[in-house]
Amino acid sequence: MTKPHTLGSTRISRRMLLAGGVAAGSASMLAATNANATVKLSQESVKFSTVSANGHNCGSCKLFLAPSDCTFVRGPTSATCSCWIWQSKSA
Repeated sequence: MTKPHTLGSTRISRRMLLAGGVAAGSASMLAATNANATVKLSQESVKFSTVSANGHNCGSCKLFLAPSDCTFVRGPTSATCSCWIWQSKSA
């Protein structure tokens, strides 16, 4: 068994990295094709956080549907939250 790598104070395993990459890739592909998302990802699978990371918060994400929804993430969100599939509105 291998020891998970650490990034700052957060431990990152290969499984977490792979799950995040799959979620981000799927969301990016669906957003690029303007497809309607019928199946939403769980907040856990996209590392949903109530704390903004590097200024990437739901309020500045093109997937955010005000006042409290997301195109690809299941459950309530807030403009101040963040996750791994954040996409810039300006891109």
